[in-house]
Amino acid sequence: MFKALTASVVVLLSLSQTTRAEGPKNHVVEVVSDYDNLRMAFRPKRLTVQPGDTVTWVNLAAEEHNVFSYPDGYPKGSKPMLSPYMQRKDEKWSHTFTAKGTYEYHCIPHLPMGMHGEVVVGRSSETAEFHEPNATQMKQYAAKLREYFDDEDFKYKPRGTRKNNGASSK
Repeated sequence: MFKALTASVVVLLSLSQTTRAEGPKNHVVEVVSDYDNLRMAFRPKRLTVQPGDTVTWVNLAAEEHNVFSYPDGYPKGSKPMLSPYMQRKDEKWSHTFTAKGTYEYHCIPHLPMGMHGEVVVGRSSETAEFHEPNATQMKQYAAKLREYFDDEDFKYKPRGTRKNNGASSK
């Protein structure tokens, strides 16, 4: 009887010390239209998540915003983030991240105002791990920018030349 009781206690203790793996998490990024200070921003600007996690962007005002990857701002082999425009207060868009690395994004209408952010999945990307856009992808990106800007109004800046985009220096 003593052996059976001891074995039961050992099993219970080992089960109590086993950590259960957590499943995917949900994260929220607020899409902020700060009219008092004439700022548009993503809050938080930089978010670290794990593969399998979902990030939901929530528009806090009736202002047109989107979540759009820089053409060279996401890991090779992954897909860019290309949300529809969110125009209503409390409108949401979600993306589930499966590949590790750094995802740099911006809001097209408010890019000149510095509205950009970054999601790091697992770990930051090294420079050589970022997607290298081809000519067709650059033309598509330029066409999206031209929905809001003339060619003279805004020029694309490649990785490493963009200032204050929250990107790592790797």
